[in-house]
Amino acid sequence: MKKIWSILTIGLLVISGLGAIALPAEQKTIKETINISKPIINDKQEYIEINLQESNLNLIESGKPLLPKITKVYIFPFGTKITDIKVTFSEEIQETISKLIEPSPEALIISSIYKTQTNNEKKATYDDIKTYPENRYTYRIGAGLQNGEHAIFLTVNIYPIQYTPSTNTISYSKTTTIDIEYKTPTNTIKFGNEYNFLIITPSQFKDELQPLVDYKNIDGTNTIIVTLDEIPDTGADKQESIKYYIKDAIENWGIKYLLLVGAGTEENELFPVRYAWIPSGNYEKNFPSDLYYSDIYNSEGEFSSWDNNSNGKYAEITGIYNDMDKVDMYPDVYLGKLPCNNEAEVKTIVDKIINYEEHNKMLNKIIQIGGDTFPGDPDNLNEGEFANSKVLEKLSGYTSIRLWASESNGALKLTKQNIANGFKENSDFVDFSGHGSHLSWATHASEDEETWLPPKTILSPYTGWLYVDYDIFMVNNQYKYPVVVFNACSCSKYTESDTCIAWKTIKGNAGGIASFGASGIGYGSYGAYEVERVWGWMEVHIFEGLYNDKILGVAWANALNGYINSFIEDEYWDDTDYKTILEMAMFGDPTLAIEDGKNPKTYSITDKIQSYTLLEKIIYKLPQLEKLLKFYTKIKTI
Repeated sequence: MKKIWSILTIGLLVISGLGAIALPAEQKTIKETINISKPIINDKQEYIEINLQESNLNLIESGKPLLPKITKVYIFPFGTKITDIKVTFSEEIQETISKLIEPSPEALIISSIYKTQTNNEKKATYDDIKTYPENRYTYRIGAGLQNGEHAIFLTVNIYPIQYTPSTNTISYSKTTTIDIEYKTPTNTIKFGNEYNFLIITPSQFKDELQPLVDYKNIDGTNTIIVTLDEIPDTGADKQESIKYYIKDAIENWGIKYLLLVGAGTEENELFPVRYAWIPSGNYEKNFPSDLYYSDIYNSEGEFSSWDNNSNGKYAEITGIYNDMDKVDMYPDVYLGKLPCNNEAEVKTIVDKIINYEEHNKMLNKIIQIGGDTFPGDPDNLNEGEFANSKVLEKLSGYTSIRLWASESNGALKLTKQNIANGFKENSDFVDFSGHGSHLSWATHASEDEETWLPPKTILSPYTGWLYVDYDIFMVNNQYKYPVVVFNACSCSKYTESDTCIAWKTIKGNAGGIASFGASGIGYGSYGAYEVERVWGWMEVHIFEGLYNDKILGVAWANALNGYINSFIEDEYWDDTDYKTILEMAMFGDPTLAIEDGKNPKTYSITDKIQSYTLLEKIIYKLPQLEKLLKFYTKIKTI
């Protein structure tokens, strides 16, 4: 069976341009037959592993057997109505297996604050399962973007193998046939073409953003800036009014890209925040979801409110309500966020964006930082390092500078100074894979749940925390800005702190040009399953998108599309899947191309030396300084 990070098998219909002419609806059909080979059964110690040659994904549901599935994605012009879907199977074949099928991996929180709880040593019994999965197929319909065009997605999930634990038997068929009936659009929406890029901001930031607007317009990206006080109150609250305005901008102006500017902390909510109400146990009841402003249409092409019961809690999942039944989550505009707190931050990030577009030089280099995310997994695997390796497989021709807990394969020691030095190595990307919070990133030493890395430094009272105020001075790369990805909890939770780590990494004169991360509690999996779902999957596919799609907003949207098509199944979903999608934030300009600038700069060792601060030069020249300060601190406490 091909692993879950393989490219989805896609049945693709050609998307025609949307027009204003009313046409009679045509009833059309698609028929596809899939041959299914004999399941491959492997002994895996106490369990049996089931593989299938035709499978491109796994059916993963916590506490349930891990089984292969086949996913087909069909893409239609916007306005298409899917009228009927049938999946039929040939005669079933039964086979007895010798052991229980291995269970699906758990989704575990990747927090540097809260302790991870795992039951991976608990043996599966499946006493509550009669036949799994109960249904042989599911499907899902949604509206989103495909290659910049509005489209309808139909995802059909086929479960070729059913398992009966009481008799320890599997059943499968040799063929399955998909029959789809649909009606072509009648009155398709005619999207305008006046503007391509919309920036929405508080009025106090307009002057600082104007140079970016001017630069984009001169460069051929038709851009318009709109202030919050220019948006009329047409919705249930300010957030919904903004969303209606974005919908109108898409339909009347042809907007493809959207940038939201302004912080959203409780004390300083410059840009109205939409919270998604999907809890993570007692850790978190809600979190900010910028996707709300991008997911404009539902599967019928109508406005998606995210609040089906009108109780003021959006994207809510509780024991009573499930708004997500009506939320398709596909982005309908390529979105970026800049949670700026003041005019100075706006000016700085605008200058960096323009400098990047003018002078960036791609150097095919990535800094990768990881360790043992979940010590004690059955495979004794360092999940962060494993995820780093899978990312590198997507970046053909790239060189990796590794900062790993294991220090294997030529990796350097995982210290704060080495991380700072890594930023100065003039890399295209920085890849963090481990645990996090709104203020920190960290990971574990190999097979050591009590030890956090990077180690505590002389200037930081917080063991294992990366970018607190005491440590940020070490990152001072003034000439080459990488895209930074955090596979960790809450690094992009800008509502918790106006200097959340994902924003702090890019907001100053140094650091990165953009960052991807979770705006709430994130999840991972132990062992090799780390990259097969939730944020490990996202980490790998964000980089794949950056490498192939180049444009920040497109990479963000395509990662979300891929995850939705791969894992959101109406009958076999998990809260952690919804959270992974709704919390995936990108801080940066969504139109920014990750490629050489117009006048790419050649970097030299002189640039590196000049970018060092005076304090860093002193530290490099006086390696005994840390020992002296430790001694001084010890004396002071006596």
